[in-house]
Amino acid sequence: MSAQEFEDRVVDTVVRARLHMDAGYAFPDELDQAQGRLYHATFLQHFSFFAWKFPSWLQAVASQCPYQDVRRTIIEDCVDEEVADPDAGGRCHIDVLYDEAEACGMSRDEIAATEPTPIVLACVHALENFSRTLSWETGFAALAALEIGSTEQAVKLRNKLLSEALTPEQIARGRSSRDSKPLSERTGVAPDKLVFAAIHAYKDQFHGGGELKLLVKYGATRAVQESMLWGAKAGIDVFCTMREEIDRVARAAVGLSPGERVLVPGGTFR
Repeated sequence: MSAQEFEDRVVDTVVRARLHMDAGYAFPDELDQAQGRLYHATFLQHFSFFAWKFPSWLQAVASQCPYQDVRRTIIEDCVDEEVADPDAGGRCHIDVLYDEAEACGMSRDEIAATEPTPIVLACVHALENFSRTLSWETGFAALAALEIGSTEQAVKLRNKLLSEALTPEQIARGRSSRDSKPLSERTGVAPDKLVFAAIHAYKDQFHGGGELKLLVKYGATRAVQESMLWGAKAGIDVFCTMREEIDRVARAAVGLSPGERVLVPGGTFR
């Protein structure tokens, strides 16, 4: 397929695979602020397993890739994740997560002592295996897909598909529940202490956009393109499974049963 056709297929695959996640997992409305802080801190506590491992998976892909532009892009991403991001006040992204959890009442030591649930652990192992055992092209696609969802092309398609299936109120509730302002209202924590999700959404526009261009550049044959598309969907499917489990654990921490899964027409489901 042509470069443009392949780019469109990558974006379409990513958006449709995560559409139910983008529409669901809203912050529970029934919580008071103390419960809201516990819910959010527990969410970050279990999301930390993904957050601190993600850079090592990128580096595993880089170690297999012979192309400098790919390795450079990965290194730039890892600097934000592991060293310092100017857009996060010089903090690396995992420190932003820890600081946000602490603002909600959970210490770094408590997070570090946490054991992952079997489902979270299985998802972390799956993504690690993708990065180490697949071809660099397919492993890169599996990880890049997690950031491509924030690119301009993906956001435009997601908004179109959601607007065809849900009411504006449903869309707003699902997409904005972890933005700084509504999250502050739900937790009683100052908005400037609640920037983990916002920073990632902002930076992933650029990381994901660069990665998308590289997938198109190195998707030189139909076989490689199809392998990349498989990797992109597999990466999103694993991430969504993990995200659903983290939401379940966070809800259980405040005495809630698992939330209802939102199945959006046009999405692809596991």
